[in-house]
Formats: sequence, structure tokens, C-alpha cells
Amino acid sequence: MRLPHLEHPDRYAGLYVVDFGQTCSVGYTAEEVAMLLESEDYADAKVYRIAGARPDGTLELIGVPRGIFELETGLFFYRRDLPAARGDFDDLRRLAEPGLPCRAQLLLAALPEGARLRYVVGLAYPAEFDRDVSGWMLDRDVSLGEYADGGVGRLETIRRLAGVIDSAQLRAGPARRARRREEVLAAVGQAVQRTA
Repeated sequence: MRLPHLEHPDRYAGLYVVDFGQTCSVGYTAEEVAMLLESEDYADAKVYRIAGARPDGTLELIGVPRGIFELETGLFFYRRDLPAARGDFDDLRRLAEPGLPCRAQLLLAALPEGARLRYVVGLAYPAEFDRDVSGWMLDRDVSLGEYADGGVGRLETIRRLAGVIDSAQLRAGPARRARRREEVLAAVGQAVQRTA
């Protein structure tokens, strides 16, 4: 795989390289990669996440299994009482207003009667963004709830057991928003998909 020369390669960290076999393209978002993999023409493409760039411009790539683009995961923060959980919900919503690393659903929910920490604030997002969302939270020193957990299985459990009290759709920051499917498919031949 021969990668194109990039101006400011360090700005591409967190984006993806897609190897189509004869050609490859740099600079896809995870949502755009998912669009490509859903397409019959590109279902067999190989995908790599750009973990970073060295001073000489060499990209550090990590292979990403196709199945990760089909999963959703989440982070959850638990409270004993609803007013404290509502405060966590509002704080996280306000913090995310400038944009998250990806689109996400924020929810405030109640677990069944008898749960010790009955109220939960959750953030559900595509699994391929797990590192990005965790890093975003660490960078902002987010500290919510009395207890926290997360994962694909936990998201499924919360969705099955909890009653949603409130929810909000959160957007990705402008620099990492996905293009429309038509734009992504039309630009497949371009070696560099975006200027980072």
C-alpha cells in the first residue's frame, strides 16, 4: 500500500486509511468508512486507523476489523437520585455542545425499582470511536456519577432494562463530521479525502 504525501500528517490522527486493493485513500472519518463498507463495491476494503505521525511524515497505522463498524457502545454514569443524575445529564450536554469526536446519543434513564444506583446518564456512540470518546472525556476531566461502566454489552442491557426519561442527539465537531454518502462514494478515487 502506497500512501500519498500529506501536508501536516499529524493532523490526520484519528482518521482512517482505506486500502481498496489497487489504490488507497487517506482521511476518512469512521462514519465514512462504515458507508464504504456497506457498499457492495467496497465491502472487501481493508481499513487502518491513523494512530499518529512521526516527524518524518510516516503514519502509524492500526488495522481495524470490519465488524467494529457494525457495533455501538456506551459509557454510563449512575446516581442514587434523579436530581443529581439530571445535573450530570445537563453538564455532559453542555460540555458536548462544541462537538464530540463523533455523533452520539445522550440519555437519562431509570433502572427498575430496587436498583441501588437507579438513575443512569449514558452516552451511546459507534464503537469505532471508543478511544476518541474516552480521550475526549479524559482531556476534559469529566467526573460524573457515583459509579461508571461501559461497553457494548452494557449498552444492550441499559437499552433493555432502563426507561428513558430524557435524551438528546449530540453532533461531532465540525472538523470530523462525515460527508453525505453520495459525496463519499463520488470521491473514492481521490488519494486524500480531506485536508485535516
